Amino acid sequence: MNRLTLSRCLALLVVSSTVSLTPAEQLPDLRKQLKDPSSTVRKQAALTLAEANDAEAIPVLIDLLTELSAEERRSVEEFLTQLAGEWAPVGLLESEDKIARQIHRDAWMAWWRDTDGPSLLALLGQHTLTPQLQRQIQEQIGKLGDEEFSKREAAVKELHDLGRIALPQLREALKERDPEIVWRARDLIEQIEREPARKLPSAAVRLLALRKPPGAVEALLAYLPLAAEEKRTDEIKKALALLARRDGKLDAALVRALMETGSTSVLIGSVRAIAAEALIEGGGPEGRTAVRFLLQDKDAAVRLRVARALVMTGVREAVPVLINLLPVVSDEEVGQIEEVLTQLAGDSTPEGPWGTEAADKQKRRDAWATWWKHNRERIDLTHLTARPWYGYTLLCDSSRHRVFEIDRHGRERWAIENVLFPVDAWVVDGKHVLVAEYNGGKVSERDFHGQILWSQSVPGRPVNVQRLANGHTFIATMNQILEVDRAGKELYSFTVGGILTAAYRARDGCIVCLARNGSRCLIMDTNGKILKEFPSNRDGTWTSGIDLLANGHILITQPNRQKVTEYDRNGKLIVEVNAPMATTATGLPNGHFLIASSNLHRAYEVDRKGKVVWEYRASGNIFRARRR
Repeated sequence: MNRLTLSRCLALLVVSSTVSLTPAEQLPDLRKQLKDPSSTVRKQAALTLAEANDAEAIPVLIDLLTELSAEERRSVEEFLTQLAGEWAPVGLLESEDKIARQIHRDAWMAWWRDTDGPSLLALLGQHTLTPQLQRQIQEQIGKLGDEEFSKREAAVKELHDLGRIALPQLREALKERDPEIVWRARDLIEQIEREPARKLPSAAVRLLALRKPPGAVEALLAYLPLAAEEKRTDEIKKALALLARRDGKLDAALVRALMETGSTSVLIGSVRAIAAEALIEGGGPEGRTAVRFLLQDKDAAVRLRVARALVMTGVREAVPVLINLLPVVSDEEVGQIEEVLTQLAGDSTPEGPWGTEAADKQKRRDAWATWWKHNRERIDLTHLTARPWYGYTLLCDSSRHRVFEIDRHGRERWAIENVLFPVDAWVVDGKHVLVAEYNGGKVSERDFHGQILWSQSVPGRPVNVQRLANGHTFIATMNQILEVDRAGKELYSFTVGGILTAAYRARDGCIVCLARNGSRCLIMDTNGKILKEFPSNRDGTWTSGIDLLANGHILITQPNRQKVTEYDRNGKLIVEVNAPMATTATGLPNGHFLIASSNLHRAYEVDRKGKVVWEYRASGNIFRARRR
């Protein structure tokens, strides 16, 4: 690379590090580099613009596939493959000859040509619940209880042929009084859910936000009812945020959606909330101003989502709205609120009851209201950090001695080999992995290639490890609890009577552990003083088995009972779900549980009723699963 090319690349790197999320229209100088004679400069410019959601960069990246070496091409292919998702036309090149490169490029160019704006809008239209379709579906649902058998069967066939688009109304039909309608609706739901091929490919949503054809916002909003069925609401919100502004102004359709109250929409509250979140994220100061009236929305779920999003952007008036929601929202939503409030409060987090009774929730609200009254002037909202959510799942395979991560589609992203019986692991700082090696007698921090960046030997076998907000590392072994700083200096340590099987440090500083051979759940301070305890109902022969939830509750896996159980801090049972051969479980922001089963070689997600909504089958023994 000559000196001039190097200087241009360095300049591009500076730009990309500071404006990677800036709309491409604000980067005219960078766009000029798409025609630079240097393939290296074009590559860097195109990748930067593509990350900024600029469609003009994609054909440049595709053309570069014939010019770049295998090593230089890797980042381009990785980007295109992630963007294309299920529609990726080809894998990696197996030959480097000229013809192979041209075939490779032409396949990607055909993909780009076939996924133009009109084609994507047409596909989305096939998955949109229009008012006419709603009436048609409702009419057929009514016929499920018809006196004539032939009409009932005809209605079943028509609803089945409509597929997933009928699911929202079929779920509503489960509330009907007619048992025949309820029975047939439930059977139809089960049949349709077994046919995943009918789902809209997730790539369609990403590409629509990239292509930005006129009508994209309206199409995405209309698709929302089915998006909720297909667990794609977050994807729609991200796409709408990218489309929040058009020609320098807020998108008119998105602004209109803030006032959506029509009786024909299936998810009216969600439409308002998602439109508001998209405007907050992608609409700049004007977008944040446009949604503030929803802080007084009649729907508590809308107030929660809008207030939380506004607080994360530094809007002070939204904090009391969050606090006042504490007595009226669900337990998992309480956790979402307190995740924000405790980050604001830090060491000044108020003490209060952790119970789930109405009186306890009201006391908790009053404690936070008092805290805000005394601290509102000194609290800096700019220090809040939103936790990014990628949908990646980290897995500890104890039998094959590896830690690896998969994407939403089960594709392996990276793997760390030769980890001696990993029982716990976390992705920290977005690019490192903190691992507890049960048979190795140590905890270590590694990069995604497995290189050890930091390690700490411990007495006995480690069962859990945790990176704390202050940068220290909390470690639990079978006979000791300790915390060390980055230099490995021990800050405190103590032993617990009987074998210790699991422990983590809660955000209020307390330590929650399973002790006395795992039969008791103990809550202690850092001196080892027991503050509270209750039966864990867990067989002590199993290692690990707890998780601390955002709402202060404790999740305990009970393999002996084939259950995963959530308790409050007083030991009161909140919810339990069936979990065959569960080894460990973690809580997710949506209130679901992510369960690892070592014996069944699987990781799976269940909702709060125990319904499996996601599953991954593995070759080895999956001891722990975490989602990020």
